[in-house]
Amino acid sequence: MRARQSARQTYLPAAGGVAGGHAPRWAGSVDPAPIYRSVATLGMVGGLAWLTTRIVAASPGFSDSGESVRSGLVLYCTVAWLTAVGIVHRLSRPENAFGRRLVLVASLVLVTEWDIPGATAAGVLSVAVFTVGLVLAVAVPVAVTWAILAFPSGRVDARAERYLLATGALLFVGALGLVPTLFFDLQAQGCSDCPTNLLLLHDDPDVAATSSRLAIGACLAWTIVTMVVLAVGLVRMSPASRRARGAVGTIGVVYLGAVAAHLGLSLDRGFVEGSATDHGLWWAQLVGLAALASAVEFSLLRSRSLRRGVTGLVVDLHRETAAGGMREALATWLHDPSLLVGYPVDGTYRDVDLETVDVRAPGRATSRLANDGDEIAVLVHRPGLFDNPDALREVVTAARLGLENERLRALGLAQVRALAESRVRIIEAGDRERRRLERDLHDGAQQRLIGLLLGLRLLRSSVGEDQHDLVRTVDAAEAEVQQAVRDLRELAAGLFPNVLVTEGLAGAWEALSETRPLQVMAAPEGRLPAAVEATAYVVVATAAARGPTTVRATSDGGWLRVRADVADVADASWDLAFLEDRVAAIGGRLVSTQVDGGVRIDLALPLALDASPETEPADGVRT
Repeated sequence: MRARQSARQTYLPAAGGVAGGHAPRWAGSVDPAPIYRSVATLGMVGGLAWLTTRIVAASPGFSDSGESVRSGLVLYCTVAWLTAVGIVHRLSRPENAFGRRLVLVASLVLVTEWDIPGATAAGVLSVAVFTVGLVLAVAVPVAVTWAILAFPSGRVDARAERYLLATGALLFVGALGLVPTLFFDLQAQGCSDCPTNLLLLHDDPDVAATSSRLAIGACLAWTIVTMVVLAVGLVRMSPASRRARGAVGTIGVVYLGAVAAHLGLSLDRGFVEGSATDHGLWWAQLVGLAALASAVEFSLLRSRSLRRGVTGLVVDLHRETAAGGMREALATWLHDPSLLVGYPVDGTYRDVDLETVDVRAPGRATSRLANDGDEIAVLVHRPGLFDNPDALREVVTAARLGLENERLRALGLAQVRALAESRVRIIEAGDRERRRLERDLHDGAQQRLIGLLLGLRLLRSSVGEDQHDLVRTVDAAEAEVQQAVRDLRELAAGLFPNVLVTEGLAGAWEALSETRPLQVMAAPEGRLPAAVEATAYVVVATAAARGPTTVRATSDGGWLRVRADVADVADASWDLAFLEDRVAAIGGRLVSTQVDGGVRIDLALPLALDASPETEPADGVRT
């Protein structure tokens, strides 16, 4: 029987460890630092295992595994398994602290073997090693609980859970480990081979036994409360979260059940004996430890499988190069047909086609994806879809390039649309300014000229017929003023035909045919957007100014299509660049071709001026 078992507190072997996640690393070269840290960790645990082996070998029968070679082998294999999984986890997810939790559990399992007489095998460090073993002999359950609660992110975010862990540390390490150590001298109680207790204040076995018994009761209550917390969390988990964390939580409850049973057996006697029942519980805890380490490794393998699945979909999607295909691929892989992908554009969230995505829709959940603090996209999905953090992590890792590509496409499309809208605003502003000039000429200069003309006519009527020179002068002035009025009217009509505002495109063309060689064969009925009407009028008026023109126009499928045939054009290659610029400004197309000594102009204008410049009419004009 071990010296500490005959006189002091309980020993509770460890079990447990789970894998978690952190925000995935997006890109970058291989960082050797995690490899160096992993090698250092392996060396540290290996050194602890070597020291523990020497201590146990120096005190046959005092170890928790007893004198059984099989028990010792299982103990060290379990520690090695925990350490290996912790290192693999740390290499796979360097920014996730969970791997360190597993290594801590494995290390404490070894440290709990140090409070035996064989600690003298540590040589000059024997006193320090023995004292550390006395204090941390029962610290393992708290470390295991920390790992369970930190699964899978490596962090304990809930304030209540952090308080629970802090209380456990005070009870297991402080009340059950440190306090009895202050008042219990194993050498004075007959263990002459035990090293000196560095923390001994005063040898008082009664105080040590009483404090140990009270601490065991408090630790038992803490363990039961923690089991309830874990069990309630399992019941409240969504199906996706239960698939990801259910095994870890369940094994954690079983492990704490073994701890509680161990504490319950120790409550009356105030210490733990090496009975067959205690040894059975020790084995149960080791089995739980191995099972939890296996659950961690399984989560890593499943994570890789998830990544391969979504990567395959993304590769297929990139081959198809379909805009908006990321949503389809992710919806298929995640089994959520209603999933939406929104990209941050101008302070709002829009899909790849710039349709608004409602990220606050009732009954929906959102998951934001970021790269180095910059938001890439937001997923709007059914609640509980990403309770499994591996799914979100692998989606981000595998689909990053596709999401980045679509985000850049959405931003580019937004900029193109903003440019197109600004060009339309410029065209509309120019038309408004020309209309204002037309009104100013009509209401100002033209009215003054008409007043001058009336004055000249009054003067002419008052001049005698015998004043031939004066009559000729007044008649010539009247003729000049009349010509000025006609020129002014023509100039005003060229700036902006007022009939276009009042009668629309058909009426404006009809009025134009009165002064130009223009024959209107077909014109659209009803009113069209002002910029469309003004642009179509300018194109036809320019064509009619070159020669006899026949025009046909229809509106269907969201497009106005105009064909103007200009006959007998002396210069069939006249420059239409200014017309092409105006047409392109509102997302239209203009094509001119030579036909039988004349020119044919094909024009297509979108009736919805917010149409993307990349769109094409279903038929008709092509560039």
